[in-house]
This record gives sequence, C-alpha cells and structure tokens, in this order.
Amino acid sequence: MLKNLFVIAMRNIRKDKTYSAINILGLTIGITCSMFLLLYILDELSYDRYHTNAPNIYRVVSNIKEPDNAFTWAIAQIPLTEELQDNYPEVKNAVRFFGIGRSLYKNGDKQFYEGDFFLADSTTFDMFSYKIIDGDANTALDEPFSIVLTRKIAIKYFGTADAVGQTLQNQQNETFKVTAVMEDVPLNSHFIFDALISRSTQPKYQGNWGSFGVYTYIQLPEGYSLDNMYASLDKVIKEKVDPIFAQFGITIKYELQRITDIHLHSKIQDEAEAGGDISYIYIFGAVAAFMLIIACINYMNLATARSANRAKEVGIRKVMGSQRAQLIAQFITESVVIALIALVASLVLIYALLPSFNDLSNKQLPFSYVLQTPVILSLLGVIVFVGIVGGSYPAFYLSGFNPVSVLKGKLSVKGGNAFFRKSLVVAQFSISIFMLISTLIVYDQLQYMRNKDLGFTKERVVRIGLSSEDQVRKSDVLAERMRQTKGVASAGTANSSPGQGISKNLLKVEDNDGKLSERGIDLYNADYDFVKTMGMTIVQGRDFSRDIPSDTLYAVLVNEAMVKRMAWKEPLGKRFIFNGPNNTEIERKVVGIVKDYNQNSLYDVIEPLMIIMNSYNNYVFVKTEGDVRESIAGIESTWKTIYPDLPFEYEFLDQDFNSQYKSDEKRSQIFTAFSGLTIAIACLGLLGLAAFTTQQRYKEIGVRKVIGASINSLVILVSKEFFLLVGIGMLIAFPVAWYFTNSWLQKFAYRIELTGEWLTFIVSALLAFTITLITVGYHVLRAASTNPVKALRDE
Repeated sequence: MLKNLFVIAMRNIRKDKTYSAINILGLTIGITCSMFLLLYILDELSYDRYHTNAPNIYRVVSNIKEPDNAFTWAIAQIPLTEELQDNYPEVKNAVRFFGIGRSLYKNGDKQFYEGDFFLADSTTFDMFSYKIIDGDANTALDEPFSIVLTRKIAIKYFGTADAVGQTLQNQQNETFKVTAVMEDVPLNSHFIFDALISRSTQPKYQGNWGSFGVYTYIQLPEGYSLDNMYASLDKVIKEKVDPIFAQFGITIKYELQRITDIHLHSKIQDEAEAGGDISYIYIFGAVAAFMLIIACINYMNLATARSANRAKEVGIRKVMGSQRAQLIAQFITESVVIALIALVASLVLIYALLPSFNDLSNKQLPFSYVLQTPVILSLLGVIVFVGIVGGSYPAFYLSGFNPVSVLKGKLSVKGGNAFFRKSLVVAQFSISIFMLISTLIVYDQLQYMRNKDLGFTKERVVRIGLSSEDQVRKSDVLAERMRQTKGVASAGTANSSPGQGISKNLLKVEDNDGKLSERGIDLYNADYDFVKTMGMTIVQGRDFSRDIPSDTLYAVLVNEAMVKRMAWKEPLGKRFIFNGPNNTEIERKVVGIVKDYNQNSLYDVIEPLMIIMNSYNNYVFVKTEGDVRESIAGIESTWKTIYPDLPFEYEFLDQDFNSQYKSDEKRSQIFTAFSGLTIAIACLGLLGLAAFTTQQRYKEIGVRKVIGASINSLVILVSKEFFLLVGIGMLIAFPVAWYFTNSWLQKFAYRIELTGEWLTFIVSALLAFTITLITVGYHVLRAASTNPVKALRDE
C-alpha cells in the first residue's frame, strides 16, 4: 500500500516538472532559512547554560535612585562578597571579577597589551564550569600572583597550551606564575575574559561600601526562594549601605539576575559584553514561521489551482472503486514526498551555506547543531506541517469531486475554491509587505544612528591607550609631540572615551539659591586641547585655557544636560565641592558649557556630565589631516621616540564608536536577508499561480484578442484581480507594520519618527504592485503573444 502510494506520488511529481520544481524550490528555501533562524535562536537561548550550576547562579546588580535621577549598574561594592559569605549561610558561593584595565604583558620578546585580564576569587572554578585542560582548578587561584590563561593566550605567549609553570611579567615588572590553562571561554557567554589573576595578588584593594566596581555573582541552594534572598540583601543595604547614602537622599536596591537571563534580558550600560535582545528572538521566530507558512500557502494555492487538471484522474479513480480515504492518502503522500525531497535539499544547503551564515550572524555554529533534539523535532514538525497540514486542504478538496460531474466536464474551470485561494494570496502579500516595510525601517534607523550628529567629530580621530602610570605621567609630553607631527591637526588627552561610559562620583552641587546638595555626577578628566580635538562646541563661557593657570585647580566644564538637570539660570561660576584628602574639600567652578554630545550610545539619553581639567590621562586623541596612512606613520614614529621598546597600538574612534551597533547591524542584515527570501518565496508562488491562472484563461485571452483586445488591456484584465489582492494585503500589513516597528524603535533613545517614514510605506506598496505586474504580466504576455488560432482550434 505505502509502496504503491509512493510510486504514484513520484510519478505525478515527474509528470508535472514545473509545478513540482516550484513547490520543491519554495519549500527548500523556506526550510533552509527557517532552520538557519532556528539555529541562531537556539544559540542565543543557550548563553551561559553550559555552567552546571547555571540555574542557581545570579549576578548582583545595583539599582540606584537619586532625588532627580535613576540608573542601574551591572556592578556592586567590593565588600559585598565577604559580607554575604560570612553572615548569610544560604549563599553557597560568591565570586567577584575585578577589571584591572589595559596593561602590557610580556614573555621574552613577546609583549602585548591586554584589556581582558581580571582579578578573580579563588572559588571561581567551584561556581563556574570553565574547562581546565592543564592544572588544578581547585588551587589555581589560591596563591598571590597566580594566573590562569585561556588556550589562545597561552599559545599567544608560549606557542603551546602546555604552559603551566611558565611565567608572565606585566609593565610593573610583577611576575605571574601560570597555574592552569583553560579552554577559551565559550562565545555563548555574557562575560568573556582572556585570563584570571588571583584576587590575593592585591590584598589591599578592599574598596568600601560607598564605591562600586566589581562584577559580583552568588550561588544559591537549588530551589531557594529569591524572596528570602532579597530580604537578606535588604538587610545588607540597611546595615551597610544606607548609613552612607540615605543622608543624601540616595536609595540603593540590589537586583538578582539569573545568569542565563543576562544575555537576552539585561539592558545595562556597562555590560561586560554586547548583549542580545529577546525581541529579536521573537522576530526571527516569526520570520521562520512566516517562511514556512508562505511555502505551505504556495503549495496549497498551486494544488487547488491545478485541480481542474487532475479532476478527471479523481473521477476515474472513484469510478474504478477508490474510496475517498485512499484518495486523501494519495494526495497527502505526494505532499509529504515533496516535503521530504525539499528537506534533503535543505540539509545539503545548510551544510554548504553554514560558513556564510556564520559570517553573516557573527557566530561559530557547527553543523552538529542540526543534530540537537529541538532541531530534529523541528525538522519532523516541518514534514508534518508542510506535508500533512499544507497538503490537507488540496487532499480533501480534490478527493471530494463528484465523479459524474467531473466526467461530464462540469467542473468549474477556475480550478479550486477561489475564495480560499484568494485568502491565501492576501495572507502572502500581507506578510511580504509587512516584512518589506520592517526591513526598510530597520535600515533607516541604523543609517540614522550612523549619521546622526553626535556633538563631536569621530572621523579621522585616532585613539591611543596608555597602560601604565609612567605613560600617564608623560601623556602631556606625548600629546605635545603629536601636535608637532606632520599629518596631525590637533591632539588632546582624556581619561575616558566616547562610547565607553564614564565614572560617577558623589559631589556637592550649588543650586540657583546658592545652596549645596549632594548629586551623583558623571565626570572625567581632559586637558586643554581635548574639546578642540574632538570638535566639541562651547555654547557658553570658555574652554580650558593655558593662559589661566588656575584652571588646573579650579575649572570644570559641564554639558547642557547638567544645566537642565540643575535648572541653573546662570550656570557660569556655579560651584562643585569635591572630597579631598584628609577630609578636606576642594571647590571647582563652571567656566564653560559644552554642547550636549553622546558620550554613550544612541540607545541611551545624554546624561549630565562634567569635564575636569587635568593634563595627565590614559588616552591620547589625535586628529589627523591629509593622507591617513602618512599620518599614522608619523604618529607611530613619534610614539617610538618616546617609547622605543613598547608596541604601538591605536584605534580609529569612529570604528570603535560604531562597534556599539555591530550586533544590531548583524541582526539587521539577517532580518534583511531572510525578509528578502520570504518575499522571493511569495513571488515564486505568485509565479506559479499566475501561470495556472493564465492557463485557465488561455481560451478567453484568445477570444478577446480575436475581437480586438490589445495586449496591454489583456495584461490589465488578468492583473487587476491580483492587484485587488495586493491592495487588501496592503491594508492589513500597514497598521501591523506600524505597530511593531514603532514598538521596536522605542528601545532607542534617539530614533527616526514613523510619521516621517510615509515614503517607506508607499515604496513598499509600489514595489508589491510592480512585482505583481511583472510576474503576472509575463505569463499574460506569453499567452497574448500566441496565435489565437492555437487557443481556439478545438472550438
């Protein structure tokens, strides 16, 4: 029985090669793309789940609320870990990661700057399941100046992963002994490092309850109530934190983030790595479903449209004694066989195109991902969905023909349930127009982010990082030498860089009435030439000046957001009180207002900030002119005159700043590519449907041509039905696209306005009409160009 069904199915597939090819190609594209999207989704959902204790590991983040401001940090205070471990037995383990900044490390002649080395507590490997390939995880971080390297760093410095017992020196001539080598941190991690140094290396680095600065993780017992843990954290705040901050009207609350939720759900400025976005998981899941749905719609449309061609076959089978159940089984078998052929072709394409998809998505997905249970179940689901669900309507419809009517030729020549088929076409057009609009709006938003006036000039600015106290003390000398270098327009220094965020300090600020109140202020240091080099604008007052020596001790610049926050009527001269050594107070005054600029990304609003005059900083910014390559060569030559033994490294500020949007751009590229393929599948179905529609009206076209109809009128005649369906699809797609794109845009602090995107909607509609006209018109032209005698010769 099954063999017979299969043989007949293959015979019918071979009989109508064009119909079969359109269906198999559409399904192949749909399955391939939906599987790629599923692999992407599974990888995004897999972040940090490789840790054995992942369900019970939480990161402690700090929610801080000031009288006129609120923000969240992904860090906590250094003493929190000891407090929890010593006094709260429900905390099984607590681990901190201390950022130690950029520093030079060397082994013999090999020396490199490293920015992803961290101090870590000795129990790190008890909590986290990092794979140790050499050394003892239980003792690797016990002793001072112990270091655990990742495989790539061990190979980088020692040429082999067998590096236990070797040593590394840093720029301060401290020697670190390699006690273990671990596999590189998996890419599906919210926090990636290159090496861990024993926390006991810096025992005096204790911090206090008033300062924040470390990533803090705790491990709770399985099934432990988070409400109980929050009660314990509230107790810590009441006893340790509130005595410091409450007097200033500042409240702090700790929040626990499950480690497996951080990548997709955490939206904090100072994340260790660029995070994902759960909304894209829903978007890509919907796109994958749309692709399969459209592929199924194509199959159902084409099967019902060609029903007239198989009507006599059904009639004869019924006359010969076939039961309806047998006919249904036959048609569903054909559908399943087509789906299986498409599935095999899809697996071949996935294997061939996976490297390209990895480049597109910035991932490293192996083909073995296809063997995951969710993927296998999804593939089986595709067969059921496409084969049985997609083939069910044609099967039930075709098997229901009355054999007498069929054999008398009384079957409707329109071929199938016209209303149902038109409804499917409307669904196709609605999805296609929706995705086209969404793609164009995503593109416009990313272009807006790239081209928006940031309030400073990031083009042609080279940033050089300084990695030691000695280099910082010479930063003014380096900047001055740079200003004398050919190809350099200007050079300045600062201890922060646009796109990297800045520190926040608690200061006393003067209000309009001359009263001082505590405020948390974002601030950083910069020299006399920083504002000029960065192309920032002073809108009131003046810049720092070498002609006014007191600027070094007393002057600050603030941005417009600070003036707005404090509601200053006359901002110049307003005072800030800093805490100095030995409980002294240092007063500084506002000498100039800087036009607002984006210190952080365009995801975040511009925060109030202050710039303090200081000539000694850890970044040198160099504005180049003329030929960039010659400028870089000159800058490197100048560097070598001051630091002949140190490697020269630099970054272009625009590339670094734009890297903040790299993840969104990658996701946009994926969405654009797969949206285009979705539209292509819809067009493929339209192509087949137009062919069958034209074929059904072949004689009508011949008659109309004989009585004088022009080709243009014939194209319009056949196309207007499809145009009506496009119009209905457009009316459905427009409001849906407006709602979802507007929701997506809300996550950006600075974004395009949909009211200004009306042209995008019009272009999408015109494109849909144009595609329809070309697709349908092609077949009508072929029919209209044929000698009408051929169409009417049997009349």
